[in-house]
Amino acid sequence: MPKFPGIKGMFLDEEPLIIQGSKGLSGISMPDCGLKKSDLKKSENAYINEKYIRKKPIRLPEVSEPTTVRHFTRLSSWNMCVDTVFYPLGSCTMKYNPKINEKIASLENIKNLHPLTPAGLVQPVLKIAYDFNKILCELTGLAEFSFAPQAGAAGEFAGLKIIKKYFDLKGENRKTILVPDSSHGTNPASSVLAGFMPVEIKTGKAGTLDADELEKYISKDVAAIMITNPNTFGVFEKDIKKISDIMHKNGSFVYMDGANFNAFLGNVMVSDMGIDIIQLNLHKTFSTPHGGGGPGSGAIGVVEILKEYLPIPYVKFHIKKSVNNKSELFYELAEDKKYTIGRMTPFLCSFAIVVRAYAYLLSLGRENIASVSEIAILNANYVKKKLGKILSGSDPFEEGLCMHECVFNDKAIEENGISTLELAKILIDYGFHPPTVYFPKNIHGAIMIEPTETESIKTLDNFIKAVKEIKSKAKKSEALKSPKKTKVGRVNEVMANKQPVFKY
Repeated sequence: MPKFPGIKGMFLDEEPLIIQGSKGLSGISMPDCGLKKSDLKKSENAYINEKYIRKKPIRLPEVSEPTTVRHFTRLSSWNMCVDTVFYPLGSCTMKYNPKINEKIASLENIKNLHPLTPAGLVQPVLKIAYDFNKILCELTGLAEFSFAPQAGAAGEFAGLKIIKKYFDLKGENRKTILVPDSSHGTNPASSVLAGFMPVEIKTGKAGTLDADELEKYISKDVAAIMITNPNTFGVFEKDIKKISDIMHKNGSFVYMDGANFNAFLGNVMVSDMGIDIIQLNLHKTFSTPHGGGGPGSGAIGVVEILKEYLPIPYVKFHIKKSVNNKSELFYELAEDKKYTIGRMTPFLCSFAIVVRAYAYLLSLGRENIASVSEIAILNANYVKKKLGKILSGSDPFEEGLCMHECVFNDKAIEENGISTLELAKILIDYGFHPPTVYFPKNIHGAIMIEPTETESIKTLDNFIKAVKEIKSKAKKSEALKSPKKTKVGRVNEVMANKQPVFKY
């Protein structure tokens, strides 16, 4: 019998921290600031506007250190996360975050930096940002990156704003962005926010965009195409070079959503595909923390003719003579991009995220970077072939190979009387986070799985055996009650979204 991680042990009930305290109890001692009330020349009201002064003390928990530590430790034990279970979310690259990244980002001289520190005092920091930019340029073949966008969708928005400004300065009022139905869901929204009108293009039966079909949509109103490659079916766009040639012939740009860059990192340069702009989600491909409200990074890269449109500030250097008359590089923040779309964030970037991604690439080394995408593709195709036999007739792209993720429909499990949602909920009781479900939207009852390169064959085999057992043993009546072993069982998700209830 296969052994699954499962969920065992006890879940301790937990009251809000503020209820656990006692009046006057404190787990910390604040240092003496050295200032006495008698030292003030005026009353405190003279220094602070009266409307900002509290009428009564803020209500904070008054608790000891052990109470605080136990509270948050117990809460953390309720969570499923990439550090505890297999997290096969398709199109999200929820891969393991190496702890060396965290260690380096937590160094005192990095985590306590102030963003307004003079450039002369933070030369190593500016050099990291500059060097990481150059590494990404080498990996993509593009000319320059900006780390200002703090999420993938923000990177999309920045790229489209660049395209908008480019055509505005040329006096061309292009309004259309072509978006294949295999692209990521944020692409149409980003287009609208940037002032364009998205037009959807249907993909063919093979799950890819046909260059001949694209030709039907070409006009002088088309500013760009936003193409995800590999797309959300986990399929590589084989006509990508033809697509780029068609767009460039029309004077249009090719924007590539690089959220799936993990699929060919180190093996293919996007410049060879004819890509003009790409956003790279550092929290996906480059193993920095993902989700939880941020911070993220949607680094935006462009070809040579668009460098001057990138957000500001950016890092540049000049040659400086040192005290002993030696020449050395001096790095500084600059704002002299001629056509810049302006600032997207108050400062340069989410620097700790850049440091984590930089550490990840340096720890791999150039000789090992390509193995990331190679193993990711191997793992995904292993799952595709093994599950394809169990979920017979459910693989919409059965004939070919996938890239970093594979997708199934719900045909095989519906024959057993359970839905995609129920499969996802039962998997939790087996100790696995559910895969992405009901996406892509044009695959009925979609089940999308991305194992990433960090998972072992033993983990993948366990997951596959769990799906096999659920398919053969799960009953509709029991499935509706799952998950049964978690702290919180099945909730009404529609109601929770429409009428959320927050407890104090």
